[in-house]
Amino acid sequence: MNKEFEGKKLLIIGGTKTECDIVHYAKAKGAYTIVADYDSEAPGMKIADKAALISGKDVDALVDYCKQEKVDGVITGFVDILLSPYMEVCKRLNLPCYITDKMLSMSTNKVVFKETCDKYGVPVPHTYFMGKSIDEDTFKRINYPVFVKPLDGSGSRGAGVCNNEEELCAKFQEAVDYSTRGEAIIEDYITGREFLLDYIAVNGEFRLLSIFDRFMASDRGSAINYSTISMSPSKMVDYYLDNVNDRVVSMFKREGFTDGVLFMQGYYDGKRVTFYEMGCRLGGSYFNHEQACLGYNAMDMIIRFALTGQMVDDINTISEEAAKYKKYALDCNYLLKGTDETVALIVGMEEVEAMPECIEIQKYRDVGYHYGKDRTVDRPIMVAEVVADNKEEVKRIVNYINREFDVFNEYGESLLMEKLDPEILFQ
Repeated sequence: MNKEFEGKKLLIIGGTKTECDIVHYAKAKGAYTIVADYDSEAPGMKIADKAALISGKDVDALVDYCKQEKVDGVITGFVDILLSPYMEVCKRLNLPCYITDKMLSMSTNKVVFKETCDKYGVPVPHTYFMGKSIDEDTFKRINYPVFVKPLDGSGSRGAGVCNNEEELCAKFQEAVDYSTRGEAIIEDYITGREFLLDYIAVNGEFRLLSIFDRFMASDRGSAINYSTISMSPSKMVDYYLDNVNDRVVSMFKREGFTDGVLFMQGYYDGKRVTFYEMGCRLGGSYFNHEQACLGYNAMDMIIRFALTGQMVDDINTISEEAAKYKKYALDCNYLLKGTDETVALIVGMEEVEAMPECIEIQKYRDVGYHYGKDRTVDRPIMVAEVVADNKEEVKRIVNYINREFDVFNEYGESLLMEKLDPEILFQ
């Protein structure tokens, strides 16, 4: 990479494992990186050029620190609760910030998201109820199955499908417990193939960078953190560009969004698209795949915006059909099962990483990791990011990873959740 950000100081709010990608990328482009986190053991703190032991929510301390260090730009990546302090820090320091108040509210409040989508004819599920406790009239109106989730939650925590009143009561209380406002929402359970799509905005113009279909193995529910495999180009990319894209872009423009990244999640049942969530952070971006398949990526653009105020020089150099990838891009997620286990052996990761089609390995845990029963939705241990030229290569690669990679406990038992048969990807 060229060192175009050499001499620039970038403060990254949050030092989780995922923020490490920002640190690595910014350093490779020449920036001096500082990570701020309340946890001195946060992974990002250990790899940045400098660590600041400051909570990501302590706006006053962050502002003072940025002034002291003469920081040129501020960024946060993958955590919703850090978006608001990020906005406030940038505002006080008069630094570039792409997020608007409305963008943030649509991304963190399910009601605002649904009401705004309804206003512009962007399809969302029917809502039965939102609040702190369910009344009898609501129970009478519900057609099962329904989906319950915290009103202001993220990452699928506290969310799930309910097929009857007993399940609804239990899941509703769980959703309320996960909500900072103590409220949950009940809506129609939508079915079909789940997808995640990624837009960029530059000076009020928008481009769809990718649509990834999310495939779940039979032991995985829907609308959860990690699909077993995500793959682009989506089977619905042509339908989406022809029938839905213009409405979504019109909504973004009329709500005053001008720059940044925006992702949306939903389902396609073969006839229609239904959205259930939006975000305005890097969590929806498959930036390594975008770079490999398109030659540019959202992470680069967000770092550039933080340091220069400009995402790209000219958005017209990005095709309006960018999401129609010429190759197949896959995220292959391997997750741990069980509730009281210790990782004793990991095999095959080096072999997977050595594949010429593998563009990145995300290693989340190592030997010795112990986990018990808690509220964690998913426990990823390895994600293999690969790019293939054709369908046969996709099947060969996935079969190879399935065969080579495994994780065992001290008794020699595999700790991996079910692996996906690659034939499902093209059915």
